[in-house]
Amino acid sequence: MSRLITVDNVAQIMRELGELGVLTTQVRWPDKPLPDNLLYQPYARGWATYSPWLTDPHIRAMVLRMQECGVKTLVDADRAWTLICAYRQTRELPGEVWETGVYQGGSATLVKRLMQESARERDAPPATLRLFDSFAGLPQTTCGLDLHQGGDFADTSLEKVRATVGPEDWIDFRAGWIPATFAGLESAAIRYAHVDVDLYQPILDCCEFIYPRLVPGGMMIFDDYGLPSCPGARAAVDSFFRGRPEAPFPLINGQCLVTRLPGER
Repeated sequence: MSRLITVDNVAQIMRELGELGVLTTQVRWPDKPLPDNLLYQPYARGWATYSPWLTDPHIRAMVLRMQECGVKTLVDADRAWTLICAYRQTRELPGEVWETGVYQGGSATLVKRLMQESARERDAPPATLRLFDSFAGLPQTTCGLDLHQGGDFADTSLEKVRATVGPEDWIDFRAGWIPATFAGLESAAIRYAHVDVDLYQPILDCCEFIYPRLVPGGMMIFDDYGLPSCPGARAAVDSFFRGRPEAPFPLINGQCLVTRLPGER
């Protein structure tokens, strides 16, 4: 029978796992009490599982590009693999590719590479890639829902990201605050949207604008949904999709997927 890990029993459980030959590491708990606090649990198994992200050439190329440009990405390999799989799932659909929350350009570089690869296979120009960010850090936060502070992740700039990702004319950099940067895109059709804006209100704004424009079969990938540093992300996603036909699909690594179902809304 499994046991719920708590601050009081974690040391004993780690000792028992060690005696069984299971490699364990220090457990990191949420820094502050969160809604459903006990549901934020470390996930571990005593057996190896298929981990293709460890040697994926697209992820390796992203890391090398980050090193070459002297920048960093906060999307680690297994979460980058989710982005790859979601892109491949949607690559045959009509519509644009969006990323909200770009930071220093790591995941945008990854998706750009995938889009170029798809374009070569089709012998056609790439779809439009739209990248939304303030390029000046996070906005003001929602008290009681967000743990980040306004101004976090300000160590970036539009010029730095453009130099990292590339200047191609099919890449549209949208600098400013969400949802104002969505202006003029009301007629857009979207097949893939990576939402990585950390905070309750911007994530809710993304849902309200992107979801109605998501083509059937299109996907939204929420990077921060299950992370204890971003409880507002889960609150926004759960609130928006409550009562809608799509069900958010939480992943073990903290991400969450939503696939647009067919039918009128």
